[in-house]
Amino acid sequence: MNFGNKKYLILTAILILFIITLSYPKTKFEYDQETLNLFKNKNYQFIAHAGGGINNKTYTNSIEAVNESIKKGYKLIEIDLRETTDEYFVGVHDWLSFKEQSNTSVDITYDNLPISYEKFKIINLSNEYTSITTKEINKIFLKNKDLILVTDKSNNFKKIQEDFTFEKSRIIVEVFGKKNFFKAIKYGVKNPMYSANHDDYKFIIKNNIKLIAASTKDILANKDIYRNLIKKEIVIFAYTSNNVNFIEKNLNKLFSVVYTDFWDVKNNTCISKKCKTY
Repeated sequence: MNFGNKKYLILTAILILFIITLSYPKTKFEYDQETLNLFKNKNYQFIAHAGGGINNKTYTNSIEAVNESIKKGYKLIEIDLRETTDEYFVGVHDWLSFKEQSNTSVDITYDNLPISYEKFKIINLSNEYTSITTKEINKIFLKNKDLILVTDKSNNFKKIQEDFTFEKSRIIVEVFGKKNFFKAIKYGVKNPMYSANHDDYKFIIKNNIKLIAASTKDILANKDIYRNLIKKEIVIFAYTSNNVNFIEKNLNKLFSVVYTDFWDVKNNTCISKKCKTY
């Protein structure tokens, strides 16, 4: 190989390193401390899962469920975000189950593919619950300034930053994958919550991640790891439980916050027949 070829390879390597460097945050990322401090408050230890359970139904992500959760005293509301075919955010856990719960007057195919915003807007779940969109989410959170939105399903961070008009410090964005964690920071997400399991312990510590989500199954199977994370003041969101014994035994020991469907926040008890951990 001649000198010219070596010089070309060196310059190419330098360029690649430069591009990789640009893709990561240039300055040390810091979470919004006021938001982190809220999780020391008992009022911010329970998340209304998928808007919250309503009439023994789960995963509706409906306006009625969200409003009911607010009345019950929830300060954390989770909404599953999916995009319609014309790129609108809407509250949908998965398209197939959403369609199966919909009224039958809408012309749709029963699969897991998205539908248009126009069709979405005229669908009522089980003929009684109103599907939620960005417009309704903004309206609710602009009115209730003590609420925090927890997003799930979408890693379209640019769209999340653009579409939601209330304070960005009141949005916790669940992030899937290590590359997406840095991407979220790049797009200005103030409170990225890394979706983790016990194998991510070193990554969490190395990158000073302060918010993580983990399954109750993984938490129970790896108690020592999660105890250590709690000791390091990492806020752990556990999904999902309505079981009194599980929550009382492990809250603030193995996790900091828990996703629930049928929890009475004021009286610390389950108000449904579906009081299980899953």
